[in-house]
Amino acid sequence: MLVLKSLADTDDTLAASAHLLGHAHRLDSAATDVLLDHPWLAVWAIDRVRRGATGRPDYLPFVALAAAARSGLSDAAVPVTPRADLVPVPGLGVLRRPGGRTKVRPTDLAGPQWTPTRRWRFNDRSLTLDLRVDDLDPYRDCFGLPVADRLSPPRAAELERSVGHAWHLLVGYAPTHAAELAAGISTFVPLAGGTERGHSVTHADAFGAFAADADLDPVELAVTMVHELQHSTLNVVLGLVQLYEPTDPARYFAPWRPDPRPIGGLLHGAYAFTAVAEVWAALRAHPELAAQATARFAVVRAQLERALVEFARATGLTSAGRLWVDHLTARIGQLAAAPLPASADAAGRREVAEAERTRRPTMTTG
Repeated sequence: MLVLKSLADTDDTLAASAHLLGHAHRLDSAATDVLLDHPWLAVWAIDRVRRGATGRPDYLPFVALAAAARSGLSDAAVPVTPRADLVPVPGLGVLRRPGGRTKVRPTDLAGPQWTPTRRWRFNDRSLTLDLRVDDLDPYRDCFGLPVADRLSPPRAAELERSVGHAWHLLVGYAPTHAAELAAGISTFVPLAGGTERGHSVTHADAFGAFAADADLDPVELAVTMVHELQHSTLNVVLGLVQLYEPTDPARYFAPWRPDPRPIGGLLHGAYAFTAVAEVWAALRAHPELAAQATARFAVVRAQLERALVEFARATGLTSAGRLWVDHLTARIGQLAAAPLPASADAAGRREVAEAERTRRPTMTTG
């Protein structure tokens, strides 16, 4: 809210949208707060702060239109400039409106030119995941990877079944991580076909959103959702607390990647993969997934134990960063104590050793 106020105070072209958003917030704060949490609004706003008017095209008018629709201001005529002939209405859908600048009312959000956003709700053992599947909003293209066009009804139905199965697995076997997802994940952006199999990504400013291959199976999807939320969570922490010196030139071996990583990249990977290892450890109790989960747990645990060696030589961590690593170390220690068949443990360690043998040269050690 402070960022939006700052932008509106310094840019007259945003003042009307900010005023309408404020009016809607006074009428229905709960409905409008949902929009203030919308990931593409944060991406746009922070980009505008950093780059000024040369950044991404204005998104605030679309948010104001959504706020008017949500708060009952049905007669509000909101000036908008369609992007690629589309008027996105955050969280609700898109309106096809060819041409230049125009005015749109909430009552226009119907008929053949209107396409609603898919919203799915999954209830399992008192835990609920509300997920928006965004294959419409043109501002979803912020991940640096091509995003999928509107999913066909059969493909959307298949993805919904996969997410539902993934949610069932997490609630049943990793309920702590499921509860975290229920609180934190809001938006799934399917990536375009041709993207590397299994690829997924987050944006540092888009909390709660992630983009991923829509063809992931339910087990992969469960692990991916947990993985990506950790990146979003750590990005928020890094916006509040300095965990490392940003000018630290050192590069470190990250067992899950071939390239040497700065300390921030190592922190991100270790934090995300600690949660991933916890999920794999839990899924070992699933009768049909035990073999797969055991093998994957062995590899990820070995990767994390090797990452701790890198943290031990890191010089760029702040005192808060050391505390963060201490907590990670404790969690990894609990994983290390979990019993594993000797063959699986040895295979995991061999994979890490091979990754280290073939890694790209480290650029500098500081």
